Amino acid sequence: MNIHVDIGHPSDVHFFRHAMAAWREHGHGVFTTCRGIPVAQQLLEGFGIVYEVVSRKRAGLALGLELIEHAARLWPRLRKNRIDLSVSFGGTFTVHAALLAGCRRVVFYDTDTATAANRITYPFASHIVTPAVYPGNLGRKHRTYRGLKELAYLQPGRFSADASVPAKYGLDGDTPYSVVRFSAWEASHDMGLETAALEDKLELMAALQRRGNVLVVPEGRPPPELAAFCRPIEPQDFHHLLYHAGCCVTEGASTASEAAVLGTPVLYINPLQPCYIPWLVREGLLSLSPPGDDMRAALDRLPRKDELREKASAFVAAQDDVTAFVVDFVENLQR
Repeated sequence: MNIHVDIGHPSDVHFFRHAMAAWREHGHGVFTTCRGIPVAQQLLEGFGIVYEVVSRKRAGLALGLELIEHAARLWPRLRKNRIDLSVSFGGTFTVHAALLAGCRRVVFYDTDTATAANRITYPFASHIVTPAVYPGNLGRKHRTYRGLKELAYLQPGRFSADASVPAKYGLDGDTPYSVVRFSAWEASHDMGLETAALEDKLELMAALQRRGNVLVVPEGRPPPELAAFCRPIEPQDFHHLLYHAGCCVTEGASTASEAAVLGTPVLYINPLQPCYIPWLVREGLLSLSPPGDDMRAALDRLPRKDELREKASAFVAAQDDVTAFVVDFVENLQR
């Protein structure tokens, strides 16, 4: 079987990379395309995955132009490579071209709050696969797994934290550090939402500095006032840094989920709450501080890391092997 994998976000590389390796080992052809996102391209190259860029990344209302470009350039490539099955996370940039090319379309997703994108994607998918916590029933083509997207690459056996990584970035093992992730607010489901005020973010930085070192890893270009806290990192190192951090503060839901399953105390400061965020809150693995709340007080309420590690380990052990599920689900469609 010839399988196409489309990368629309850097986290998609992590989600699919183990599955792609397994499909190749099982004798399938795997053809990879992506949007022109530098971090995604760095990850693909770092993991030795051959790919083609089929659209230039755009943001906001210009996403519509990129959607057209991506589909127009993807369709002939699917035909040329005789693709049987197109697989993607989210699927908005992929399903229409794959339908025209006569491919079956498998969409994995976890963001129920991306309502506009889902409306123009789900009707054109052959199969929709979500975590079991995803609300509602999407019909006969809907399948679920027990767990989270992030477990496809952070479950034991898929990830082992490297204790030497923090030192690469001047982070002394005797001094705790915090990882901060500010979003670019460019996705379609971010439109109309407000981030925390810059003044509040600067106060947050000051509070974190009193705890130790601060590593800001922004998505996109940060305001000049926050640039001093930023330093470039190799994308492959991010999860190792996150594991060893004393805490994480993030606007990104995926980063919040990653920190939660790694057992790193995490404060999520985004008003948008996809379905898995409340689940992690109920499990005691994630704390909330939406814009307007006192983030410094919320920091003081974060649980201890040693307690959280044990709780996260038990939570992860109760979930499915997500990569194994992805591999089997796709391969079973051939039968």
